[in-house]
Amino acid sequence: MTDTIETQLFCLHCHKETLHTVIYRGKYLNKIRCEECKTEIALDRKKILETCTADTIERIFTKPHRMTEEMRKDITHFMISLPIRIITKPVRLAKEFMDIVKE
Repeated sequence: MTDTIETQLFCLHCHKETLHTVIYRGKYLNKIRCEECKTEIALDRKKILETCTADTIERIFTKPHRMTEEMRKDITHFMISLPIRIITKPVRLAKEFMDIVKE
């Protein structure tokens, strides 16, 4: 999923504060574009993938703890939602990954 935000930032090319478009791929910053001079600052795709991979691995390692906490808070809701989550989680992860890597 690509999110776009418009904000006022200082442009290094124009040397003044101008309207910029900030573009995110998933939850990761992808690029920033000055709307006055059209200069773009883009992040290295390889770095974005490295960050995404590290974040995903961290989420996988912490999932058992998060699920245990969720189960302790409300076992009924946890048991009802578990079968659907088991089916949809791989799809959601694949969609998140594809949103980040597509260019």
